[in-house]
Amino acid sequence: MNKIVGIVERILRIIMFVVAVAMLGGALFLLGLHQTNKNLEKIPVSGKIVYGTEVKAIHEVTYSFEGKEHQKRPLDVYFRKLGDDGKKITVYVAKDHPTRIFISKTGRPLIDSAGLIGGWSLVLLLILFGEHQFLRRMKMLEENSEK
Repeated sequence: MNKIVGIVERILRIIMFVVAVAMLGGALFLLGLHQTNKNLEKIPVSGKIVYGTEVKAIHEVTYSFEGKEHQKRPLDVYFRKLGDDGKKITVYVAKDHPTRIFISKTGRPLIDSAGLIGGWSLVLLLILFGEHQFLRRMKMLEENSEK
C-alpha cells in the first residue's frame, strides 16, 4: 500500500509540473503576441457584439473595415466578457492586418493575462520545489536518526 501511495504522489507531482510548464508557455505566448502587435498602427472602428459562428457560447465582434465585413474575437480578451449580445463597442483594427482586432489600443490586457498565468505557474513551480526540498531533508533526517 505504501508503494502505491508513493507512485500516486509522483504521478501527481509530474502532472503538476507539466501543468506549470504549460501555463508558463501560455504566458510566454501571450507576451509574444503582445510584442508582435504592439507597434502596429491601430484604427478605432465601431463594432457590434454577436455570438460566434463556430462556438455559439463565445462572443465575437462584427465590424466593417475598408468596405469589408469581418467577425472576429478580439485578441486581447481572454478572461473578460465582451459584453451583452448586440451592444456596440469600439475596437481597434490593425491597419495592415484587418482580422487582428483589439479592445484596447495598447494591448495591455495581453500583458495582464500573461502576468496572471505566469504568476500562477511560478507559484506551482515554487510549491513543487519547496516540497522537493522538504522531502529531501526529511529523508536526510531519517538516515541520520538511524545511525
